[in-house]
Amino acid sequence: MKNSQKKIIFLTIFGLLLSIHSIHSQSVKEIEIYKWFDKTLGIESLDIKNGLAHLNFDKTVENQNRYYGSGDFKKGNVNYNGQDYFDLFFKYDIYSDELILRPYDELNTTKINLIKENISYFTLGNEKFVNLKELKNSSFQAGFYEEVIIANDLKLYIKYHKEKKKNIKDEINLIEYIPRYEFLLFKEKKFNLINEKKEIIALYPASKSKINDFYLMNRNLRKENASLFMKNLIKYINN
Repeated sequence: MKNSQKKIIFLTIFGLLLSIHSIHSQSVKEIEIYKWFDKTLGIESLDIKNGLAHLNFDKTVENQNRYYGSGDFKKGNVNYNGQDYFDLFFKYDIYSDELILRPYDELNTTKINLIKENISYFTLGNEKFVNLKELKNSSFQAGFYEEVIIANDLKLYIKYHKEKKKNIKDEINLIEYIPRYEFLLFKEKKFNLINEKKEIIALYPASKSKINDFYLMNRNLRKENASLFMKNLIKYINN
C-alpha cells in the first residue's frame, strides 16, 4: 500500500475520533494532524521524497544564484500527488524551474528536485506558486507561476526566470544570472500576455491615462522590482 493511501486511511479513522466545533477549527486540526503524521512517519518514507538529487556547481558573479530570492531554504507547503504537505523547507530554482526539498533530517545533506508533474502548487512564505500545466499546448511557457488573486475572476501570474550568461573575471569563468519575467493576466477566462504597456492598455483602454501615470510615477520601482511593479499596477487599475 502506498504511503499516500496509508495517510488517507489514517486521517479518515482519526477524523472520526475528533470533536470539531467549527469549519475553521477543523481546518486547523487537519493541518496539525497532517504535519504530525508526516514527521512521525518520516519524510524518507513519504511519496514526496521521489525525485533526483539537486546538484549545483555554479561559480557565480558576486554571490548571484539561480534561485528565487536569496537562495536560502524557506518554510512552505506543497500539494504533491493530490496530498498536502505542510511546514517543509524548500527553495525554488527559477533557472531550471524546479522545486527543491530539504529533508527534515538536517544531517542528510541530499537535496531533492521534486517531480514537477506531481506538483499542483506550493507556497514559499506568503507567496503561492501554481503549476500551469494547461499552458503546455499554448504559446505561453508552462511551469510554475506566482499566482496573485486580484478578484474572483481576475488573476495575475508571474513567471520568474534567470538567464545564464558567461562572465570571465581574472581569467576565471563565472556565471552571471540575469532576472527575466513573463506576466500573464487571466481575464475573462483567458490568459493574456502583459509584458508591455501597450498590451495592458489594450485590455484596459478606458484606463489609458491611469496606466501612463502609473508608469511615469513608478519608473524606479519598475527597474528595481518588476514583479512588485506589475502587482501594484494591476491592483491600481482594478481599484
